[in-house]
Amino acid sequence: MLAASIQKRGSRNIFSRQLKAVIAVSTFFVGYVTISPSLFYTDEYVSEDASFYARELRNKHKKHHKHNLKKRHKKRIKHKEQSTHKEHKKIFGGVSVDDNLLAKAEFESNNAIALISFGESAAESTLLERCVLSIRRRGQFDGHVVVITDAPEERYDGVFDENVIVLKANEDDILYDYFQAPSMKYKRFKTLLIKYINSVPELDAIDWLYYMDIDMMLGAPFMDMILELRTKYDIDSAHDADSALYFFKDLHAEEFALNGGFMIINRHTSGLCLDVWREEIERHQRASFDQTSINAVIANKESNHCSLEAMEVENYVTFPKDDKALTKARLWHHHSPLIHIFNTWFASKESPEVMEEYVADVLRLSEEEKEEHKFGKSVITPSHEKWTGSNEVNDK
Repeated sequence: MLAASIQKRGSRNIFSRQLKAVIAVSTFFVGYVTISPSLFYTDEYVSEDASFYARELRNKHKKHHKHNLKKRHKKRIKHKEQSTHKEHKKIFGGVSVDDNLLAKAEFESNNAIALISFGESAAESTLLERCVLSIRRRGQFDGHVVVITDAPEERYDGVFDENVIVLKANEDDILYDYFQAPSMKYKRFKTLLIKYINSVPELDAIDWLYYMDIDMMLGAPFMDMILELRTKYDIDSAHDADSALYFFKDLHAEEFALNGGFMIINRHTSGLCLDVWREEIERHQRASFDQTSINAVIANKESNHCSLEAMEVENYVTFPKDDKALTKARLWHHHSPLIHIFNTWFASKESPEVMEEYVADVLRLSEEEKEEHKFGKSVITPSHEKWTGSNEVNDK
């Protein structure tokens, strides 16, 4: 009898251990199981130990479940924060929003854009206004823009924001009747940019200056392009020559190495190059293009200690070619950093209507601005006017 009782108790203990194993495995795979001892036991085998174990297991699972809920909630919050941070990095070139704003403020504190606007046709047109508007809107550059002009002071009075500084050209710097091509007396002012910048105390903090023709527009963030160029061509580092200037290559004429429409100037080291270039401009009185004098500077690089460096055009500059390309760019709202919109060799292939829509998209004009024709109805000069010497700008 005693032996039978011991055997029976042993069987119950073995079965109880097996039951615990089954419950543990079931809980692991299913996640949550409501266990009823009667499900596994007959009345003969129901014990308080098994019931107690089942209750404890359920309570433990509930606590574990709550802990997992809190853990998953914290993980979701962390994942959301990381995703947002990654998205900001994607948008702002690898830095956070705050870092990008700080970098932009720092860039605008010591970088400026320089423009020159000379002649009656330029003053009567809206090319300068267009250029500045593109700098602010598409270029996202809110720093100083310096304009040197011979226009009457009232022409641009109250036209621009406070960070656009309009400087009246000194009459002594305009060499009237000196050059065979009238435009060269104005292009010569490119070499006087540092001189005029130095005359404005407000610009003392400026270290880098970027010249661009007023018949160009910015189609993408200016800071991004400049920082990329300065890194790509190691512009901030010292060079073998005493002085340097950076230009894009000229794509339109094989005899010209560089194009003078855009230029990167270091205020502290580029002065020598500008002086050398000015001397060559004055020496080539019969030249019609400033590229002629640029070629002369390059040819005498060893003796003049000036280096004119070439940058590849790549996707940095586009010249509107035809209506199809303009329409595609407008519909996709995708534009290169620099757009040469006026004195283009492809002007005869562009219709004024398509060009007007294209420029409106680049400038992000509102419907009201479009209706007012505030920035001109047309932006190109027909080829027959351009090459017959007419100075009129088809812009009104």
